[in-house]
Amino acid sequence: MKLKDLRVSWRQLLNEPAYSLVVILGLAIAIAATYLIALLLNDRWLPDPAVPAPQQVARMEFKGNIPGRDDDWFQGSPYVFRNALLENKAPITQSARVAEAELSLRVGERLSKNAVLFADADLAPMFGLKALKGDVSAALQKPDTLVLTTLAAERLFGAGQEALGQRVRMSGQEMTVAAIVPVQASNSELQFDALASFESPASGIMAQGMDKAWYMIAGRVFVRMADGSSTEQLGQLMQSIFDRSPGTLEVPPEWRAGGRKAAFTRAVALTRLPFDGAYSATRLMLYSALSAASAMMLALAAINYVNLSSVRTLRRQREIAILKSLGASPARIAAQFVFESSLVALLAGAMGLLLAWLLAPGLADLLDVKFASKLFAPMQLLSLFLGCLALGALTGLYPARVALGVHCAPALQGRKQSEGKSGRNLRRAMTVLQFSAALCLSGAAVMVVWQSEYVARLDLGFKTQGLLALDLPEGLKPEQTDGLYEALQRHPAVQALSWSEDVPGRNAVGQVDTMDNGTTRAGVRTGRFDLGFFKVYQIPLLAGSLEGIVLPEKTEPGVDRPLAIDLTAVKALGFASPQAAIGAQLKVGNDGWRVKAVVGAIKQESARNIAQPQVFRLSKKVRNVLTLKGTDMAALRAAVSEVWPRYLPDTVVEMRGVEEQLAQRYRLDRNIGMLIAATSLIALLLAGFGVYALAAYTVRRAALEIVMRKLHGADHRHIAGLLVKEFAPLLGIAAAISLPLIWWAGRQYLGGFVEHADMGGWPLLAALLGTLLMTMLAGLRHGLAAMAMRPILALRD
Repeated sequence: MKLKDLRVSWRQLLNEPAYSLVVILGLAIAIAATYLIALLLNDRWLPDPAVPAPQQVARMEFKGNIPGRDDDWFQGSPYVFRNALLENKAPITQSARVAEAELSLRVGERLSKNAVLFADADLAPMFGLKALKGDVSAALQKPDTLVLTTLAAERLFGAGQEALGQRVRMSGQEMTVAAIVPVQASNSELQFDALASFESPASGIMAQGMDKAWYMIAGRVFVRMADGSSTEQLGQLMQSIFDRSPGTLEVPPEWRAGGRKAAFTRAVALTRLPFDGAYSATRLMLYSALSAASAMMLALAAINYVNLSSVRTLRRQREIAILKSLGASPARIAAQFVFESSLVALLAGAMGLLLAWLLAPGLADLLDVKFASKLFAPMQLLSLFLGCLALGALTGLYPARVALGVHCAPALQGRKQSEGKSGRNLRRAMTVLQFSAALCLSGAAVMVVWQSEYVARLDLGFKTQGLLALDLPEGLKPEQTDGLYEALQRHPAVQALSWSEDVPGRNAVGQVDTMDNGTTRAGVRTGRFDLGFFKVYQIPLLAGSLEGIVLPEKTEPGVDRPLAIDLTAVKALGFASPQAAIGAQLKVGNDGWRVKAVVGAIKQESARNIAQPQVFRLSKKVRNVLTLKGTDMAALRAAVSEVWPRYLPDTVVEMRGVEEQLAQRYRLDRNIGMLIAATSLIALLLAGFGVYALAAYTVRRAALEIVMRKLHGADHRHIAGLLVKEFAPLLGIAAAISLPLIWWAGRQYLGGFVEHADMGGWPLLAALLGTLLMTMLAGLRHGLAAMAMRPILALRD
């Protein structure tokens, strides 16, 4: 191909700026989306390159087997698994427990919140953690040493300052920085700012006995398998160990009656985590949907280009005929059109790269991921370049075919030629595909957005407006928590406040116990709360009273402790009415509890799970979460910022609105809905461009028929009918293909929810009306042109 051909192609694009803008922008958007999704999949599905032999590193996973529930696998497992595997001589060469915490680190006046991992020393060689300074393995063997990332060190000590050997205060413990490591890749299983020994006093793990509990999941256990061993073998061994362990005795007898397993365990290799690990099904569904959407956008953009380019090629018949008359070979003419489409694809690729760079932060935020691969890495750019060339060659084949079909004599005489019946049918088929894609994406967007809005407005049985939750760190002294509570209670911005074990609804699983009222046993969700909890969260009292209840300082033998239950628990425990439950004794093992109040049913589970019976253990010792109620959230935050440093000067305050925290449960669904809606809008626009091209070609091809009808008295209605006759069957075929697919996909999506909106056929109708409106707008210009066509000009042509 000569430089002259490049200039010809470039001039063609400059001579028709509207056409060039439409095709390049359409392809650029599709290329940007495809490029970003390809990078995302590359990051998510490939293990961290720093890990030696990642297929030999496995994560132990745990799944409870609670009657009446079908919980997913947990990413973590009990810490005791590590010692159990070592004691039973499992085929492993390295093992490490990993606990995660958000802790405040202080250096002088500098105080910052950091993601801290507490781990065993084997973690360093297992994950290939290389120190820029110091020794990671040695640091993890001492209880008072710390590993910092370069970013954390800069945040704590300042840019350019030496951090190695310096002292850092964490959870009341003085720690020495013994190693500096680079920030881990975003696809690494280990994301941290600081790393410390699992047995460090700062972790609090040993003090709480979590390292010995068989049925408590507080972190993760990683192992490196010996050569020749497999994850199946390791998982079976761990299941056998657990079935014989004290862990089977930590659950109620009915959970293991009839040989029922108390829980399940398995091992999943790092290389298989994206496909087989805990929560992988949701992520795979998301990534598959994103891949399908980006591929669909690319196909639509390519079809749009082929349609517009074909119409443009038919307008260039005289130019093509002249080239043929001057001796241009078929190969030369075909190459010219392929080269033009390749130039368009490369320009679109360059613009797509710019769009990808601009959109990457927003996409990462929407999907709650990070991009490990760099947008401008040489291999990625080479792949993009080759992909654009392939796209250009593919989309240039059909316009080249149309050009080769031009006959010289009629074209030079000014007689217009068509692309033939087969060509028309091919482009109609492509338009049907565009309509189908637009319908599918529009229907899916309506369903996801509708469901997201529906679940966000579900009645949970408690109020969240005007509530600010403070998460307190472990190990605080009573004078700190009591002083904070009393100071905030006196503040004018605070109307009420309460202690609780957690923000209700934030944990979708929670703690489950089996309670017995003498005649009925039922699994109930339990938690610890103080008496002010019900007032702060505005939970209605149905029976009994919360007034005058004395909360014991400690458990006394033979004395039943007070509790409240919700309406769902009343029914589950077999009480005839809320009033009948008042005064009843409930037992958990040998511990006795007395029902003092019954409140309205609350739902802490998400819309994907059935609401569990809820029991509130009333306690004055719970100090995990402090919730404040007020009319002005800004004033509440100011009050906390004012009081907090007096009592917890070494801790960064963590305060978030309760309403905001519960909304996070559906954040991914809402964001996916937004992405699908944006994709469907782009698909509609691309389909509109396709309709525009087909309408232009239809009017051009039927010009003689239109003017003859006009000469015989046809009005505008009859002329518009020609276009309706062209597009109505195509839209009908697309609807017949797409609407069943939308209905099926909607059933699959909504089937994952216990509570879902009653949408009926509205999403189907909305998708159809949206596509119909876009079709009408796209064909309007050429429809008006057909109605205004002057017979004398058409007959002269």
